[in-house]
Amino acid sequence: MSAWLRESLMEGSVREEISDEDWSPPQDQDPICQGMPDTSTDSSVMQRSLCPWQWRVNYDEAREPKIISEAHCICRRSRGGSVAFCLPIKREVPILKRTNCDPATGRWEYVRSTVPVTIGCHSVLPRSARATPLSAHYRTPSNPN
Repeated sequence: MSAWLRESLMEGSVREEISDEDWSPPQDQDPICQGMPDTSTDSSVMQRSLCPWQWRVNYDEAREPKIISEAHCICRRSRGGSVAFCLPIKREVPILKRTNCDPATGRWEYVRSTVPVTIGCHSVLPRSARATPLSAHYRTPSNPN
C-alpha cells in the first residue's frame, strides 16, 4: 500500500478540492469563534487561523488505512470581524477498500480507491462580494482617485 500511495502522490492523483456544497454550518458556535486569532509565539497553526478547526477520527473497518484524521471547521464565519465564511479544504486520499473474502483461502480482496478528506479550513469571501484588485485601493498616476 505504501508504494501505491507514493506512486499516487507523485502522479498528481491527489488534488485539492473546494466546494460550497461541502460546507455545513456548525449548530453551536464555539467561543473561539468570537475572539481574535492567537498570534503568540507558542500558538499553533489552528489557533492563529482565521478559520480554526478540530481533528476528528474517521474509522472504517473495510478500508486501509482504517483510521484517517479529518479536520472539522469550528466557525461559520472567519474570526476578526470579517464577512468571509469558513470552508473546508478537501483532498482526495488514496486508500484500499476491502470488497470480498475468498471462502477457500480466507483472504480478502482489496481495490484501489480514493476518499475525500478535509485537511483544514480557510476563509472565503461570499460569491456576492466581488473582489477588486489591490491596485484599485491605492493612488497611482494611472488611478488618481
